[in-house]
Amino acid sequence: MILSLFRGLLDLGFAAAGTFLFLSLALAIEIGYRLGHRRVVRHRATSDETPGITTLTAAMLGLLAFTLSLSIGFAQNRYEARRGLVMAEANAIGTAWLRAKLIDGEESLEIRTKIVEYAKARLAFTTAASDADALLAVAQAGTLQTDIWRAVQVVSHRSPNPVTTALINALNDMFDTAASQRFAYQSGVPTDLVLALYLAALLTIGALGYQFGVAGHRQEILSLLLLFMWSGGILLIVDLSKPRMGDIGVEAEPLVWVIEGFDQK
Repeated sequence: MILSLFRGLLDLGFAAAGTFLFLSLALAIEIGYRLGHRRVVRHRATSDETPGITTLTAAMLGLLAFTLSLSIGFAQNRYEARRGLVMAEANAIGTAWLRAKLIDGEESLEIRTKIVEYAKARLAFTTAASDADALLAVAQAGTLQTDIWRAVQVVSHRSPNPVTTALINALNDMFDTAASQRFAYQSGVPTDLVLALYLAALLTIGALGYQFGVAGHRQEILSLLLLFMWSGGILLIVDLSKPRMGDIGVEAEPLVWVIEGFDQK
């Protein structure tokens, strides 16, 4: 239930998610401060308790920072995988188009024309702003794959030679890379990992507020800066994990260059 609500929150957009993260962390540090101050007033906490509280809070902050860095690294790896596959797909499409020029018959022009349309469909997938647009591009690319393969079958049956074999291998690589790219776009940082990081941040920030309450000092400015940093760090992970939602998208220039190069070869 909590995971579903958290996933729905992230899907609302970065403005809503960022506001919620910051306000909830601010509420956590305020609750922690009040609990710490209440302990001082009611139980008369001594100064001997302060070093222990400080040590435990510092340990929690260190562990949270370590977990945040690992999560950002994990999200960045997924992002770099998508970028690498865009380049690999562009190269595969270009290779298939060039090899299609080597075959004889009217199928050569048909296959090259379909490959150009296929490249544009893959570009539409890469730059799609929503999952719905991406699905449309996938469906279009799937239809073109069928048409291309049907034309290649005619050529392979008529002229089974090394050139035809090379074209078939290039098309296989082109189609396989598209499947890998689609999977990479769907494989972000698991939402439950982001939720666990968020809950850990709530507990840690609450502990920090408790320490301030025991000490009797709020440190408003530094606390606000810390809350901004933690909220921004979690949003960065979400941004890297959702290429169609955030501002950190995958560059589609390799596909654009390939499409532009079709007219020059």
